Amino acid sequence: MAWLVLAAVIAVPVAEIAVFIKTAQWIGLLPTVAAAIAAGMVGLALVRQQGFELVLRTRAQFERGEVPVAEAFDGLCLALAGGLLLLPGFLSDVLAILLLLPPVRAILRATLVSHMPPSAQGGPGQGGPGQGGPGSRQGPQVIEAEYRVVDDDK
Repeated sequence: MAWLVLAAVIAVPVAEIAVFIKTAQWIGLLPTVAAAIAAGMVGLALVRQQGFELVLRTRAQFERGEVPVAEAFDGLCLALAGGLLLLPGFLSDVLAILLLLPPVRAILRATLVSHMPPSAQGGPGQGGPGQGGPGSRQGPQVIEAEYRVVDDDK
């Protein structure tokens, strides 16, 4: 597994440089640099706009008493997209722009949920924490018990 991470750490910058060089050969150096800067600026503006919308949706869900699970995942995707946009290169920009598309995030979220065990999915009737199984009552689980105070001084 360690060799796979090492290979990725080496391969990604090499691929970014190769794409940058080919683009510079195709359209010229200055247009390539301008395109890289413009892609980063436009992408960061999109991250900012979608981030504000995400905050508003999250606040509305909290006010309705709902847990904003999808919004939390979208927030992680937006943070990752912002980080990728700060890296120089077209491949990272393309990946970041894909993460900015809501349908792509929905597909990623659905794929992630489908690979989770049912107990970790957490939806109603899916056995998540505090949810119980199908047909169980909603709300926190109450455990009745008896207790007595034991005084160590006696």
